[in-house]
Amino acid sequence: MRFIHLSNGLSEAGVVLAFLALGILGSSAVGKAELIIVIIKLSILGLFVVLGIWSIKPYLVTPSFTPSAITGSINAVAIFFLSYMGFGLVTNASEHMQNPEKNVPRAIYLSILIVSIVYILVSLVAVGNLSPPALIKAEDNALAVAAEPFLGQTGFLLVSLGALFSIASALNATLFGGANVAYALAKDGELPRKFNRKLWFGSSEGLYFTAALGIVFALMFNLNGIASITSGVFMVIYLFVLYAHWKLKDRYRGNPLIIASGFIVVASVFLLLLVYQWHTNRSSFYGTFIVLGGSLLIELIYRGVTQRGFVLRELTLLKSKEEYLQEKLGKKFEQLLSHGQDRTP
Repeated sequence: MRFIHLSNGLSEAGVVLAFLALGILGSSAVGKAELIIVIIKLSILGLFVVLGIWSIKPYLVTPSFTPSAITGSINAVAIFFLSYMGFGLVTNASEHMQNPEKNVPRAIYLSILIVSIVYILVSLVAVGNLSPPALIKAEDNALAVAAEPFLGQTGFLLVSLGALFSIASALNATLFGGANVAYALAKDGELPRKFNRKLWFGSSEGLYFTAALGIVFALMFNLNGIASITSGVFMVIYLFVLYAHWKLKDRYRGNPLIIASGFIVVASVFLLLLVYQWHTNRSSFYGTFIVLGGSLLIELIYRGVTQRGFVLRELTLLKSKEEYLQEKLGKKFEQLLSHGQDRTP
């Protein structure tokens, strides 16, 4: 089993390296690749829905209100909540967006709407074609097995291919997002400048650091463990984001009820995730706290060594604009000076 895990880890590390190579080509290449991957996987899911909706068995999708069914629905809500947390990655691309104040919210709401429709239709077809015990038995291959009644072995292979494209698109977005966050923080002075420094092939050092962390986790944990740890870390980040929003609610016209409700929901799901990790995967439970504790320790050491404090975003933006104007004015002055010298007899 250890050999199998190492083999899988090496394969996952190879995929990370492949997308690292893509990231080196720049944000344009990453965006085009992501678009192609998403089109392919949505086409496969669309085929799954269009062909499978005609073979749905009504008795399998009839609502049940027994205590066990209600408990299962609550657990499903928590799982769906975790699957929707990835939409926060949209904000990581804001540095490369035109008019991010308008386009980031639009991208988040539009993507949530599209994905919600896809989730509902795919779930309806899957549950309507395969009984709950069969879905549970299929585990990670549930959709592929659900496609067999109306597509046969071809459907199984096709949906499995779609799952690979889904993992690829998530990895591509995460690697790009992590590198972009490191770049933005370094540019604002919240991380060492070397994370913004151009290294090999003109890419920022943050990209290579993010890929290196991904490879380490691929070799240490299986995919389920990585997903579980990542979900826990994501939720802690969102808890602090909600706390910061609460502190700044008057400045940004935040709704106190929505912020408080979001904090309670995220905190509750985080506790449920910890309980689930404790009972099913202790290494993920400990890994979550090791990652969080390690991040905090590194941050404290960095702040202590550099004597840096936290910088308000407004001051950072103002400083960036001043540096930009100084650079532009300096170049203009040099051009005028050079032009004047050329005209001097």
